[in-house]
Amino acid sequence: MSDDYVYVIPEEPGFVPEEAKHQSAVAYFQSIAPGADRVAVSVSQHLEFVHCGANFGKVLCPSCGALIDLEAWQEWMDLDFQGKDKGFMLSKRVLPCCGASASLHDLKYEWPQGFARFNVCAQNPNIGKLS
Repeated sequence: MSDDYVYVIPEEPGFVPEEAKHQSAVAYFQSIAPGADRVAVSVSQHLEFVHCGANFGKVLCPSCGALIDLEAWQEWMDLDFQGKDKGFMLSKRVLPCCGASASLHDLKYEWPQGFARFNVCAQNPNIGKLS
């Protein structure tokens, strides 16, 4: 049996709460996932892609809802990532479907995922999808 992880990230990709609030975030997550094997905070120096692993479904335009080609999305990921020393830049691009401008973080992912420096993660939380 594999482990299941649920990550919660800030809406603002670069936001890192004060260290004093980290334990509050852990305590809250433990209250909604009391059966979790582990709940922990992670802070990275640069923006990282916090993904849903094997649950990765599709990527959609945030403006018109059109499906984004995964090969094109991967190319954009490669171009936007500036190495371990800098992380992701989240540069805006014009989307081919409707001409809207969006960053990788702005896109709509199935399952939810995004870019962050801060996250709270629960291992085997047994709570399903969060709202």
